[in-house]
Amino acid sequence: MKVPGFYDEVEKLTAQQIKDFKAAGFSVKGFIEDHGFKSIRTRDPLEVMKRIWAMPTFEVHGLVGGYSGPGVKTIVPPRAELKCSVRLVPNMKGERVVKLIKAFVKKRHPDVRVEAGSSAPAYKGITSGPYVEAAKRSIQFAFGKTPVFVREGGTIGAVLSMEQILKCPIVFMGLSLPHHGYHAPNENYDWGQAGGGIVAFAKFFEEVAGIGVRS
Repeated sequence: MKVPGFYDEVEKLTAQQIKDFKAAGFSVKGFIEDHGFKSIRTRDPLEVMKRIWAMPTFEVHGLVGGYSGPGVKTIVPPRAELKCSVRLVPNMKGERVVKLIKAFVKKRHPDVRVEAGSSAPAYKGITSGPYVEAAKRSIQFAFGKTPVFVREGGTIGAVLSMEQILKCPIVFMGLSLPHHGYHAPNENYDWGQAGGGIVAFAKFFEEVAGIGVRS
């Protein structure tokens, strides 16, 4: 059951963004294997990419209540607690989402109390301009392949502050791959990506140094 209005402010993908997604080399089979999934709701590649890269999420992180120790108990718990989070995407406002969720819960369970924590606004990096072009040339130089633009869900709260306070352009160069298992118990990072990343960053600094002085 959907929360009414939850998707109303979600920014629609452009034709170019969809084209970049399709050119990213993503495969549903690889995605399932990399993350150890037994099943997913859809196997349409573009639909999966949209869900993991461009759509908001509602994630349940924990549910507790009642007796949880060993053995059998006939206890009827007097209370339970659920912890969840929402990944925001461009145009979505944390305060509005909280109001929607509270209204949704109250309508169905008036005695449930919803407490909201802090929120970080969605951030969408730039995909054009001299610094981005410098990054593209650097990736091409280091890996021998032309990069494409996709999105990635994550919380790096300082990025928006850096852009607003320092008034500087922010350019992301993603180097970690799905099978590296970031944030997982077996998180790793292979030398091919690390070595290529070192070369790419060195080349990027060289490219940036030339911005504004080229004829």
